[in-house]
Amino acid sequence: MQKIAAIGGHLIIIGLLTLFTQTGGVVWLAHLPLFYWINKRNASTFWRFVAKTVSFSTLYLLANIFLVPPLARWQSGRVPLPVFANANLKPHQVFYFAALNHHYVRPEVKASCDRVAKGLAAKFPGAQVFYLDANFPFFDGYPLHPHFTHRNGTTVDIALHWQEKASGLPIAGAPFPLAYGFSEPPMPGEVDMEAKCQNKYRSIEYRITKKLVEPDRYKLDEARTRELIKLFAEDKSVQKILLEPHLKQRLDLTKYDKIRFQGCKAARHDDHIHVIW
Repeated sequence: MQKIAAIGGHLIIIGLLTLFTQTGGVVWLAHLPLFYWINKRNASTFWRFVAKTVSFSTLYLLANIFLVPPLARWQSGRVPLPVFANANLKPHQVFYFAALNHHYVRPEVKASCDRVAKGLAAKFPGAQVFYLDANFPFFDGYPLHPHFTHRNGTTVDIALHWQEKASGLPIAGAPFPLAYGFSEPPMPGEVDMEAKCQNKYRSIEYRITKKLVEPDRYKLDEARTRELIKLFAEDKSVQKILLEPHLKQRLDLTKYDKIRFQGCKAARHDDHIHVIW
């Protein structure tokens, strides 16, 4: 019975790691012999846990740094977006978006993001483009939950730009650690798709986020956000940008046909933009 429970526990962990990182389940399987060796060498449950955590984390990081990038380039033609190497383009949160392998794209997508980041920094010195979820490294069609798309290396979510209301100074990234959920709702007189859609599920994460962050402390940095979206819209390789209509109207981006409403069934896009190549 104890062995069955242990096998069941391993299967659950493998499933979760595969769901959230794509490669973690394989690394866990490869690490199992070392787990059993650690059990034999350590009588203390605490030190077993420490040793297993350190050894698995080390193996996982080494695999994702040295093995996954060349294998992904070979199998799916995808490359990782920069994590530390590019001062203008970086993940909004290193652990979630990079360490969990959510940052893989086609080479032309990476080049496009780099062009936009350079263009934004040229107009606003010090400004950075923060990417959110992109794609997993392997296999077209493999889903990156909870997204509907993000399956073939041609999709990236990009954080909007924000500033402190009191000082007017820009902040690095969004107020919320994952960026998703801290939104810029419509003002009076603007198109309110939230009211028109009447889809209560679209706003659940946004209501939760605003309880965790002081919503009245920050406001949308309209100048930087407009320039960011404009640069993506004017990049010839970009096919489509998803954005809520009230922000397209407010930021004077109505001339760009690439900028579209994503529909009532999808997540809101007044906290980030969804760029498709």
